[in-house]
Amino acid sequence: MSNAAAAYDRFKEQAVRDGRVFTLKEKGDQLVFRVAGYEVIPFWSSRSRVERVQYVHPNLRAFEIHERTLSDFLALLQKLEADGVRLGANWSGKRLTGYDVEARDVRAGLQYWLDKGPSS
Repeated sequence: MSNAAAAYDRFKEQAVRDGRVFTLKEKGDQLVFRVAGYEVIPFWSSRSRVERVQYVHPNLRAFEIHERTLSDFLALLQKLEADGVRLGANWSGKRLTGYDVEARDVRAGLQYWLDKGPSS
């Protein structure tokens, strides 16, 4: 499994377990990247992941870390899906890389973990 695939799996599992996700905003505006012709909004499954990204990428320090509850995030996914916006899941590293995924696939992946229930 590639690093990006593992990071995406961790994103889904941790988001459901902790009930929240994190993104970056500046003056209320969402951080959006253009990747292969798509708008992509990055989200992370923990505050520490975002802080690490900001440490590695000083240009992102101007953005505030914004936390969303899982239920709010699930509602947002429906809007992003309708708008054709993809999500960057737990992007990391010097090149800020990882999977960019269609919103419906993220929603389906989260639903898997919600249906699975708490780990024993």
